[in-house]
Amino acid sequence: MNAMIRISLAIVTLCLLGACGFKDIDKRFFVVALGIDQSENDKKPYRITLQLAVPSPKIEPGASKTQIETIDAPSIAEGVRMLKAYVDKEIDFGHCKIFILGEKVANSDYQGALEWMMRRRDIQSVANIAIGKPDAESLLKVNPLSERYPGNTLFLSFGADGTESSYTYVESLSDFSRRASEEGLDPLMPVIAKDNQESFIINRTALLDKKRVRLVLNPSEAQLYNQLANDFTKSSMHGMFEGLDLVVAITEIHSKFRIGQQNGEDTITMDVKMKVVFEEAPKGLYSDQWGPVQEDLNKEYAKSCVKLLRKIQKAGVDPIGFGLRYRATHPGSDAFKKWESMYPTIKFVVRANIIIEGTGLIK
Repeated sequence: MNAMIRISLAIVTLCLLGACGFKDIDKRFFVVALGIDQSENDKKPYRITLQLAVPSPKIEPGASKTQIETIDAPSIAEGVRMLKAYVDKEIDFGHCKIFILGEKVANSDYQGALEWMMRRRDIQSVANIAIGKPDAESLLKVNPLSERYPGNTLFLSFGADGTESSYTYVESLSDFSRRASEEGLDPLMPVIAKDNQESFIINRTALLDKKRVRLVLNPSEAQLYNQLANDFTKSSMHGMFEGLDLVVAITEIHSKFRIGQQNGEDTITMDVKMKVVFEEAPKGLYSDQWGPVQEDLNKEYAKSCVKLLRKIQKAGVDPIGFGLRYRATHPGSDAFKKWESMYPTIKFVVRANIIIEGTGLIK
């Protein structure tokens, strides 16, 4: 009798169980990139663009196949849900590698897009985020000739497996989210521009406050920022000596800063130490004394750094995190308010120490 009761309970339990929500891989559409633009429709302000991977048996340059789906919607979540009616498979964001915000979205208010990305369960926090110029939709329609896998070109542009450009700032979704909410540290993103229908250019960096873009660094400024903030070694530096152009490759760089007072003024003092090798130099420089060259490079580099820091200061943003350091070293509930009053007028002092290791010539 007890056995019959157990069997009956087991049958009833099985009948109450619903079907499993799992779908096989061949019944899923994997999103490899997502673009969020501002539409022209006030009732549907968001334009959502999905780049969907189309499986292909060929793995060779130019064999990548993608399907692009675009829709205008009153919200991002509704737009993604509506796009399910455009395809025959379940949309999966588990492999989404890159999120692109259109220039208009980044210049108005990016918080709505960021909140959706952080709340969605199947979006990885390690995914890269960038600004698309002029918009995300046109960038996702670019077909690179060298692309082997769907969406792989942009992913390699930001990952260490592909190119490592000193002009490209790499930003993850998790770090961007932290910067967007942390007092004393502001977010920044790389800017992707379309070169033509077959390639991208990623050599500018946008600095943002907690809501929108405040400043876009040109390529030389973007490279200099990478050197100061990230100790990026695979980069170069241009200089002058006795009216002649010099280009050095940086093999090692370390930077640090402290906040204090100098001659009665609030000052941020930054020390930058680097080792360099010449890539371009006048003939005969190998046998000359390098001391005067190092001195000129130190002065010119320090001058460029101070100019960049003042430009960032004038824009009212703090991507390096000077304010975060001040909060950490000055306890108290009013520390950040005090920093906000100091930062617009604080003085910058950069001390460069450049050591020339060689001229690149074998003698």
